[in-house]
Amino acid sequence: MGRPIGWARCLDNVADVLRRGAWYPIVEATADKVVIEVRQRPVRLSRIDVSVRDTPPDHWSIVVRTGVLRPTLGGREGEDVITTYAVCPHCHERADFKGKPDALRCTRCSRESKVDWSEIC
Repeated sequence: MGRPIGWARCLDNVADVLRRGAWYPIVEATADKVVIEVRQRPVRLSRIDVSVRDTPPDHWSIVVRTGVLRPTLGGREGEDVITTYAVCPHCHERADFKGKPDALRCTRCSRESKVDWSEIC
């Protein structure tokens, strides 16, 4: 697709379409719609369903899981249920973490970035 003209991240009401916490490149925009690139395919969304920024992301996003938790997330006797994860700003990989780290290294792309604690998705 073309060069990004901005970056968009879904709000909670469209989390089933996009990975929560991940920023996607905007390839087209109108007053009320944006077209983002998701896995090399265009996805058209209403501007009211996304947050938009001009610059590419450079910090991990923190996401709190909502809704029904899958059994694979833990919860067996003696185990904690993991309800928070981080999303890599470069490749969208999810990462579990402990505590409140200042930075994380991605296991998929190996890039290290700071964590954005200012806004939880």
